[in-house]
Amino acid sequence: MDANKCSSLNSESCSVPSKDPVQVFCRLRTLPEECQSCIKLLSPTTLTLTASSKTGRKECNYVFKHIFTSYAGQREVFQHIALPLLEDLVNGKNGLLFTYGVTGSGKTYTLTGEPSMPGIMPRCINTLFNSIADYQAQKLLIKSDRTNGFEVQGENDALEDRLVPIKTSTTKMKTVKRGGGDAKNIYENDGTKLRCVNENNLYAVFISYTEIYNNTVYDLLDETAGKVLQAKIIREDSQKRMYVNGVVEVEVKSAAEAFELFCIGQKRKRTGHTILNAESSRSHSAFNIRVVQLQKDRSHLMVGQLSLVDLAGSERCSRTQNTGMRLKEASSINNSLMSLRTCLEILRENQLNDANKLVPYRDSRLTLLFKNYFEGEGNVRMIVCINPSIKDCEENLQVLKFAEMTQDVKTPKAESRYAPSKYKTPSKTTKQTPSTQSLSSQTPSTRTPSTQTSATSQVKKAISFGPKIPSVELNMENPQENVMVLDSLMKALHARREKREQNRQELAMREQHFRKRLVHIHQDSVLTKSEIRSLKALLRKEKQTNRNLNTKITDLETSNEKLSANNKELQDTIHTLQNTIDEKNLKINQIRLEREKVRQKLILQSEQMKQELDERLCEQRARLQAAILVKQTKIQRAKEILESGTMSGCGSEQQVKIVQEMATPGTPVAATRHRRSLSDSEVWLKYNAINPHCIATIHEEEEESD
Repeated sequence: MDANKCSSLNSESCSVPSKDPVQVFCRLRTLPEECQSCIKLLSPTTLTLTASSKTGRKECNYVFKHIFTSYAGQREVFQHIALPLLEDLVNGKNGLLFTYGVTGSGKTYTLTGEPSMPGIMPRCINTLFNSIADYQAQKLLIKSDRTNGFEVQGENDALEDRLVPIKTSTTKMKTVKRGGGDAKNIYENDGTKLRCVNENNLYAVFISYTEIYNNTVYDLLDETAGKVLQAKIIREDSQKRMYVNGVVEVEVKSAAEAFELFCIGQKRKRTGHTILNAESSRSHSAFNIRVVQLQKDRSHLMVGQLSLVDLAGSERCSRTQNTGMRLKEASSINNSLMSLRTCLEILRENQLNDANKLVPYRDSRLTLLFKNYFEGEGNVRMIVCINPSIKDCEENLQVLKFAEMTQDVKTPKAESRYAPSKYKTPSKTTKQTPSTQSLSSQTPSTRTPSTQTSATSQVKKAISFGPKIPSVELNMENPQENVMVLDSLMKALHARREKREQNRQELAMREQHFRKRLVHIHQDSVLTKSEIRSLKALLRKEKQTNRNLNTKITDLETSNEKLSANNKELQDTIHTLQNTIDEKNLKINQIRLEREKVRQKLILQSEQMKQELDERLCEQRARLQAAILVKQTKIQRAKEILESGTMSGCGSEQQVKIVQEMATPGTPVAATRHRRSLSDSEVWLKYNAINPHCIATIHEEEEESD
């Protein structure tokens, strides 16, 4: 099978090509009412960044191609920025549109939008199919060779390919159904059309979707087995253009099919939650739209490409507080954006100083992939998205400086040219007829519309050598008849000689075509050898990585064994200590039981002593009661004697008076008391003092004994 790549030609001229600066636009995000703005709009093209009082920095003005305020709608942004790029796409020119800004500034919203307010990408798809709906080529008539080129195949092969179920289509439909959404009615279509569509051409639209995550390229539409996407390699084709090797390019015939592919890619795109953005893009994504135009006589075709790039936002770890994988992703994002900035700075320096300093495109996959756009392969436009919040003032300053520097970079104007269409030879399953063999042997440039058919591609009849040489019989008797026979013979010989010249020219033409095919095959062979060398280098690198990983695994296994041995020793130590603790706990419980017994014994003794004291107290009370009863009896007797009046005289009164007369006034005299030890009865009373034992002393003794 002769798979020759069809390429769009670069702009080649002896004169210095004209250059256009990179057009930079600015879009301001809507600011919440409670937030303070750090952006002041001076005109539709100029704004100023107000400096805070803490920094002491002067206010600076920044000029853009156009500034879209927060009141600007998605349609206005599309018509100013993307619609001219879409017109260039239909005219066979390349275009690059990328969004740049701080995380959470509205980059993804500008490109994608919402179902009711579509962004740039949905509007481009809808506008494109609104314009070329009646001029599309049959599906799979133009086929991608997955090496940045296209080939035109016969209608029989195209019909066979259409009959074979396409794995990508079936898989993507299942994926969309699993998501629970219908991509056919996601985005509104406002009916916008392009006026520059060539009605004499046939159009085919191809979609690819890639992302750059941690400086590695992945194909978001790759349907190979396995849950993890396989890394892709960036190659350079024969025209020195960069492309993703082996990327899946799907031909779509409607906007709904393109949206389905976009939904599949969005589900595989890497996003993450950060403090500044709930769904922050953790990778740079590129949605590529390639439009292939084929002339109706199928002699030439033209390819245009539009890349819509959503750059991940720059981040400061002090604000996002990222750790682990999020920190690694942020570092990779910032490094790739820094590489882009470095390349643009060197380009500007080369243009201003007429220098020839090497631009480090290969420092990052991002700059390497879009290298050709900055070297004249297409029109470049950038949308700077800004969140005017005062919290993002420092980040916005760096973004505005980058935008100001980017506008000084100039790129050569892109040109659109037709290239001869490269045909795919019939497959082995197709029956080869002499007419089809004649078709495959011709160069496409020599074919005319009259020599082409729709189904079998028959052009010419089988090669012949002219009229057959007639048999000659001379009649010597009739010279006139001999002259006529010789004339017919001469005519046949002249016809065969002319046919021989035609066959010689056709043979030279076929040799030339074969030489061209051989050159293309040689170029493919060179590219294949280069890819093989690259793959071998990659394989060696992977083997070295595997060896390093195996060494690390061995070291980790050794460390794991050591840790297991240490763990076993520690487990034994823990078991021994646990046994010791159990023994100690057993002794403690025994001591507690003994103390409890002592305490119960002390309580019992205390109760017994209390009972004895109570008994003694009762005895004392009984004795006191008896004594009181005796005294009451004596008092009663004395009372009876006093009441009876029979009482002998006593001279004690006079003595008392004498004592009173002799008493010295003012001098205290102790009264003499006469106490009778013996009562009238002959019963002696014995006083026993009750000395109760303090119970608290018992507890104190218990504590001392403990």
